[in-house]
Amino acid sequence: MSTKNDNRTVLSVLTYNRPSVLLRMTGLFYRRGYNIETLVVCETDRPDLSRFTVTLSGDPDIIEQIRRQLLKLEDIVKVDVLHLEDCAASELLLIKVKAESNRRDLLILSQAAGCRVVDIGENSLTFELSGRTADVQAFVERVRSYGILEMGCTGITALARGDETIFDTLI
Repeated sequence: MSTKNDNRTVLSVLTYNRPSVLLRMTGLFYRRGYNIETLVVCETDRPDLSRFTVTLSGDPDIIEQIRRQLLKLEDIVKVDVLHLEDCAASELLLIKVKAESNRRDLLILSQAAGCRVVDIGENSLTFELSGRTADVQAFVERVRSYGILEMGCTGITALARGDETIFDTLI
């Protein structure tokens, strides 16, 4: 889970749903020395296409260079550059927290944050939270003092705001 929000950009990459696309994309990032902060991949509503949501930092010229290089790859259909302030973006967090004598406090805290309890263990509670990166990070910081046993976060997934879609200019 990234902790910086300064100059992060989201690339929404539409690809053919084929083996080795991920390898070729990450190879491009590796060869060029670019760091992927988060990566979320899923099949779209069209089974022949997948969407890669890649979060990275860099100035606009670097981002444009990455976009152009991605478009040269064989299985890339389209690359949209989304800015976090101009898109609908969300992360998913699963977090397991120590819960012995403090269950009530944790349940109140999680309810206030909009979490869902997904598992109750003998000595732990597991929560699910989806939302903006800042909200996810704030919840993690609030429960840190209780003792985080384990956590996983998806990274950012994002769509352009309004009626525009990544499919709009496809033939």
